[in-house]
Amino acid sequence: MDIRCIPTLFGLPEAEKLTELNTGHINRTFLADCGGERYVLQGLNPAVFPCPGAVMDNIAVISEAFGKAGDIGVTVPCFIACGDKTYAVAEEKVWRIYRYLSATATAADEPAAAGLAFGTFIRVMEGRNINFAALPKGYHDFGSYYKELTALGGRAPQLEELKNELDAVFTEELPKRIIHGDAKTDNILIGNRLTVIDLDTVMEGYAAIDFGDLVRSVCKGDMSDLSPVRAAAQGFAEGLDGLLTAEEVSSLYYGILRSTGELAVRYLADSLREEKYFRGKTTEDCIARAEELMAQIEAFIAARAELTEIISDSFGSARLAISNLL
Repeated sequence: MDIRCIPTLFGLPEAEKLTELNTGHINRTFLADCGGERYVLQGLNPAVFPCPGAVMDNIAVISEAFGKAGDIGVTVPCFIACGDKTYAVAEEKVWRIYRYLSATATAADEPAAAGLAFGTFIRVMEGRNINFAALPKGYHDFGSYYKELTALGGRAPQLEELKNELDAVFTEELPKRIIHGDAKTDNILIGNRLTVIDLDTVMEGYAAIDFGDLVRSVCKGDMSDLSPVRAAAQGFAEGLDGLLTAEEVSSLYYGILRSTGELAVRYLADSLREEKYFRGKTTEDCIARAEELMAQIEAFIAARAELTEIISDSFGSARLAISNLL
């Protein structure tokens, strides 16, 4: 089926114009002009999301949660229905579509807004039930990714040492919540409201994973200017509105190391595969990206005192600790 005809499955006109957007690593995404309106059309990657129905079921739960949250300044995309579902299957491929949302600012330049959006997301999703079949087993499991790397014949002593340190922090006793799972600034649109997009990786996990990914994505170049991190942390704390325990707040710094280290391991593993997880990346691209991430880890370790102070100031660790005893 011609991709231009996919919108008709959702009751829309055929696309007069399709522009493929290459910003994502996983799904195929198009900007579709249909009957004078613009839409985002996506084809889910079956290699990454083998249970697309579960993915879309989770998105329905997210939409319901935000629909009931009222006007909180943060929202999610509204997917257009195809019958009683929010996706369509054409020639064994799963497609979905939502109205294009214009942005007035870039979240990378507004880290406080990005932090607010992701913190609010975790708070709004608190207590919701999601389908765990949506993501492959071991997703965001540092140990599983490192085991995969070694199975491919790779080894990274620096990352192995980091894994051992993180194992002592992220234990079964540390609370898990419903998190976004890909909390980078690219996944926030700033317009009349803040819109959290790319909801496929929503999962049960540590809040520190989202915080770490957020901080990693707002840090550019050296660590001489930590004001973006401070803004992101303050926004994240505001969005959470006191939800985290003192132990979770203490884990946030390690979430920065974990999210950055996990991504480095995944790129190293991808450099050893013929079939890449990161779509459009060559072996050389993967190695170069892994090296960048490992250098970023070293910078985060060197700035540990400053980063932990920022987190403490933003979350008010003492107040949180006292409230948890009441």
